[in-house]
Amino acid sequence: MSTIRVDELRALSDNDFSINVSPNDNFEIQGTIEFDSGASFSVPVGTSAERPAAPTGGMLRYNSTLERLEFYDGTVWQNFIGSSAAPNGSTEALAVTSVQALYDAGQVTDGLYWINFDGTARQYFVPLNSHPYYILVGNWGGGADKFLQNASSLSGNQLNGVGDNTPTGNWTNNGTYGYYRNTGGSDFKYATMDVRGIQYRYVKMKFNLYNYHSNDGVNGRNFLGITSGVGDGMTIMRDNSAVGDAQHIFTYYSAISNNDGNGCPSATPTFPSHVRVGTNPGGFMGSRFCCFSREGSSYGAEYVRNFTPYAGDSSGGTVPNAFTGDAWYEIDLGINYPQNLHCVIHSDQDSGNEDTYIKRGVVLVRPA
Repeated sequence: MSTIRVDELRALSDNDFSINVSPNDNFEIQGTIEFDSGASFSVPVGTSAERPAAPTGGMLRYNSTLERLEFYDGTVWQNFIGSSAAPNGSTEALAVTSVQALYDAGQVTDGLYWINFDGTARQYFVPLNSHPYYILVGNWGGGADKFLQNASSLSGNQLNGVGDNTPTGNWTNNGTYGYYRNTGGSDFKYATMDVRGIQYRYVKMKFNLYNYHSNDGVNGRNFLGITSGVGDGMTIMRDNSAVGDAQHIFTYYSAISNNDGNGCPSATPTFPSHVRVGTNPGGFMGSRFCCFSREGSSYGAEYVRNFTPYAGDSSGGTVPNAFTGDAWYEIDLGINYPQNLHCVIHSDQDSGNEDTYIKRGVVLVRPA
């Protein structure tokens, strides 16, 4: 154990200090450090480089991983000595505590940034320019690459540059049309998105979907505590079954209507949507849905899509009348929530007869 007294601090400039310490992780600092403003904080005796489970404000530690001295400001560990650079999110050592702090530091482009929301610095893709204040939490099929600026490195399910991927749960990928349930009978499959310390009020999403031989878009499928009946399509929801239908955030309905009254629900959807009015349930969602279906009295093509295709995409058979997958949908939940998010692919019939495929998609969240 090395002991460092305050009189061993040596001022290098108005803002910098140097401390000579033993290279081991455990040392002791005694005394009080005073700043020019006259403010001071006490340095507890026996602080170590290990991350305390319950740190207190003013605690000092040596971080052997980042090779720097840090102090705990009551919320997060801040760099105390070892770098004169201002936090700007460019490295873990320069992590900021909010998206606003990125703007304050002069960052203006979509890209990967380090942010410490909850005491742990993580790397996030933050679309500062294209979707201000939002943060990427879900990315399937290279949706970030297609939908966001400066995101070409985020292919597949990547969330950042350090190996974190968006889960695909128990989905299957057929390699052409994307992720789907791959199950027999009336069922649903889902993947859970970890919000990684973010508390969010706003959820924003964009999905390119294919639908296969579905002629009844809404037909009473219940899942994960939602009990009011959802049929064929894909839903984003909070992971909080205790509140039932209130978990719901947004649903993409999909159907190839055959005029049997089971097409899109009769409720007014979020624009844009191609609506063939039916009598099926779904009113608990209010306007938080879009619906795409092929106009006609019967279906003859296997697939229908809800987006303008990119080069290399399957044409998807006969297209719907409105491309709901080319639109961004933004939902205001009213207050901040901490729960993880589910992406659910659901259907009311065997996958050999009908299913919805996620070709690509992204989910963004934003705190209040």
